[in-house]
Amino acid sequence: MSEKLKNGWTRVVFGDVVRQVRDIVDPEKAPLERYIAGEHMDTDDLRIRRWGLIGDGYLGPAFHMHFKPGHVLYGSRRTYLRKVAVADFEGITANTTFVIETKDQNVLLPELLPFIMQTESFHEHSIKQSKGSVNPYINFSDLSWYEFALPPINEQRRIAKLFLCLEQTRESLVALRDSQNLLLQSLFNSLCSNAGHQKDGPISSFCEFVTDGDHNPPPRIHKGVPHLVVANLHDGRIDENDCTYISEADYERVKKRYSPQEGDVLLSCVGSIGQVAIVPNNYIFSADRSLAVYRPHSSELLPEFCSWLLRSKASQNYFNTVATGTAQLHLYLNDLRRHPIRLPSIDNQKKIVKLMNQVKDYISRTEKRTAEIISLRTKALCIFENQRT
Repeated sequence: MSEKLKNGWTRVVFGDVVRQVRDIVDPEKAPLERYIAGEHMDTDDLRIRRWGLIGDGYLGPAFHMHFKPGHVLYGSRRTYLRKVAVADFEGITANTTFVIETKDQNVLLPELLPFIMQTESFHEHSIKQSKGSVNPYINFSDLSWYEFALPPINEQRRIAKLFLCLEQTRESLVALRDSQNLLLQSLFNSLCSNAGHQKDGPISSFCEFVTDGDHNPPPRIHKGVPHLVVANLHDGRIDENDCTYISEADYERVKKRYSPQEGDVLLSCVGSIGQVAIVPNNYIFSADRSLAVYRPHSSELLPEFCSWLLRSKASQNYFNTVATGTAQLHLYLNDLRRHPIRLPSIDNQKKIVKLMNQVKDYISRTEKRTAEIISLRTKALCIFENQRT
C-alpha cells in the first residue's frame, strides 16, 4: 500500500518494504563465534559494542536466529528501551530479537532502514502495539502495518549520507570519551601514589559494614519501590532506565536486611562485576544478591573516594582475580571484605576527589556534546513524519 506525497515522496507500509529474516541455525553446529542478547544492545545506539561468545555457557533454546553484517536487529521486549542496532559481524541472537532487512534496495536503501526505525513515530507505534505489562513485547506482524513517508531513491542516498555523518561524529565523541576515561584511571593511580602517609588494611576495616542485597527477592510489579540489579549501575550513579519494582509491603520485609542510606556505595558482584554507584539522599530501593553494599566510616573513608577506589584499575584487577564462575562471574562477601586497600588521609581524599571530579566534568561535556548530536539526529528524523501533500 502506498500514497503519493509531495516532491515524489510516497507513504508506505513497513511490511511492504522490509522483511523479517528467519534463518534458523543450531549454535552448536553452525560455524559462528558470537551471539547478541538484549543486554548487548544500547538505547538509541546503532553500534553493537558488546557480545557473548558461543560455547562459553548455556545459551538456551531461543538463541537460534542467524544474522549477517548489514542486518538490523530490533529488541522486541520492552520496546520503550528503543534498542535498534546494525550488525557488523555474523552471529546468532534470540527469537525475541527481530532480524530485519529491506526487501528491495532499489525501493528502500538498507543504509536508511535503521534510521527509519529510530524515528519517534516508529517507537510510539511499537510501544502502543506492545502486549503485556511487566515485560511488554511486540509481534513482527504488529510492526508490519506501521506507515511512514519514503523519499525517492536519490533523495534516500542524500539523507542516508547525512545520518551517516552524524553517526561518525557521534563515534568520534565516544572514542574521545573512552580516552578521557583512561586518563581518569591514570590520574587516580598517580594521585594516590603521591598522597603521602596512608593506612593499609582490608576495606571492611574502614566501613560500618559490607553486605549484599536480598537473597530471596520478591516478585516484580509494574510500579512501586525500585528494585536495582547490575544493569542499574552506570558510571558511578544509579540508572533506572531498565528498572523493575516491588511492592511497599515486600520492601518492608527486605529492608530488614539492608535499608538504604545516603552515601552507601553499591558494587555489582554477579555477572558484569565491578560496576559502582553512590546512593543519593532520600533514595529508597531494594536490591538482590547481585549488588554488594559498602557503608564507609565517615571519619576514615569518604563515599566519593570509595566510589573512585572501587572503580580503580587495582580494585577491578582484584575483583577479576577473586571472582568465581565461568558462565556468570560471582564476587562473594568474604572476598569483598578482605579487599586490601591503601587509604590516604581524609584531607588528601578530599583533594583527590576534587581533582577527579574536575576531570569528570570534562567527560560530562563530551557526553553532553554526544547527547546534542543524538538530539540533532532525532530532529532530522522527523523528515519521515512531516511530509504532506
